[in-house]
Amino acid sequence: MMLLYNILSFLLLPFYLILLIFRVIIGKEDVRRIGERFGIGHKNLKKNTTLVWIHVASVGESVIALTLIKNINNLWRKKIMPKTLLRFLVTSGTVSSAKILQQNLPKNANHQFVPIDNIIFVRAFFKNWKPNLGIFIESELWPCLINEGKAYCKLLLINARISDKSFKSWQKISGFFKLITVNFSKIIVQSTKDLQKFTQLGVTNVLNFGNIKFAHKKLLVNDKNVSVLSKHMAGRRVIVFASTHLEDEKVLLNIIKPIKELHPNCYFILIPRHPERKNSIIKSCVKLNLSCSISSEQNIPILSDDLYIVDQFGELGLFFSVAYISFIGGSFKQGGHNLLEPAYFSNYILFGPNMSNYTNIANEMIDRRAAIQIKDQSDLLNKINYFLSKNGIKEAEIYQNNALEFVNNNKQILDNYLMVIEKYLLKQE
Repeated sequence: MMLLYNILSFLLLPFYLILLIFRVIIGKEDVRRIGERFGIGHKNLKKNTTLVWIHVASVGESVIALTLIKNINNLWRKKIMPKTLLRFLVTSGTVSSAKILQQNLPKNANHQFVPIDNIIFVRAFFKNWKPNLGIFIESELWPCLINEGKAYCKLLLINARISDKSFKSWQKISGFFKLITVNFSKIIVQSTKDLQKFTQLGVTNVLNFGNIKFAHKKLLVNDKNVSVLSKHMAGRRVIVFASTHLEDEKVLLNIIKPIKELHPNCYFILIPRHPERKNSIIKSCVKLNLSCSISSEQNIPILSDDLYIVDQFGELGLFFSVAYISFIGGSFKQGGHNLLEPAYFSNYILFGPNMSNYTNIANEMIDRRAAIQIKDQSDLLNKINYFLSKNGIKEAEIYQNNALEFVNNNKQILDNYLMVIEKYLLKQE
């Protein structure tokens, strides 16, 4: 099966190169770093250095990687080998994740774009870096990268999940799935449902520790910026549309005018998942007669506008700090994004009908009255209008308190993951 996959990767290489050029043109690849896609990196490691390689798909997993790196660094200094050098290499596949990582990685960590999953480029990547431990986060399974990686180091798959759609696809080629996952020394899944899926696909070396995103700490914010923004927004009910995609915006932008007619003291802040889409969002606003300002041009919202579009990374925590209601984007088609981030800020949390990427978290938060799932545009409009009313505000306080309690009760999950990682760093297994 792997031989067939490698042959196909060579046959499809011209098409991938065309796709790569197209991605450069539309801004989804960094042309200055295109060599990394071919396994060319910039290694600068001293002798007797332990290199931990962490692979993530995009922004959400990048946040987990940053949490792991911080905690592994602490573990290394206190318990493992404080006199030896530890470095990290984080690979990812998107420009947005690269920006987040480069802005937040510590001095002993590097970022590189993941190489094309072709045996030539993958081997060049491993020959250059030679990691001591590899950690894959969630669901990014590149067959060649994983198969070749096992020859260099132990591999762990953590916070693993399989969406319902992917599970149906893998069932058709379960033998290939098992061939890939057998390369991992340990697989730790994020829910009982995911454990069942892996088991049904024939995988046996699986543990269920829960979702490590429960252990994700509160987003860092600048207290001074929060104070300034809070004073500026005083008397306003702030509604944040977070990590939105086109499908979300088709719904969200349409409800702004009707809500403001009933509740003129509310203010909307839209934070797209991909800030480079800001121009298309502005065009949609113009069609709907919505006035807006942009964070890169106006560092504080213009309150006479209908909404404020945030086109800069790393701002979620700031706006969750002043939010009353937060709607989590990606939940009308893409499978949703992180529900836990606004929970740390005691927001009243709403999300759309498709939370397949976070099914376990979404269901638990619904059960504990820590968030509400809406069906469609009409349902969302009604919910927001209700929770802006006097009776709704009282009920929203229950959801806000439950959301904060929910994240605070799950912090021990990270320690369980770190125990396994520590064993492999110590080479006990």
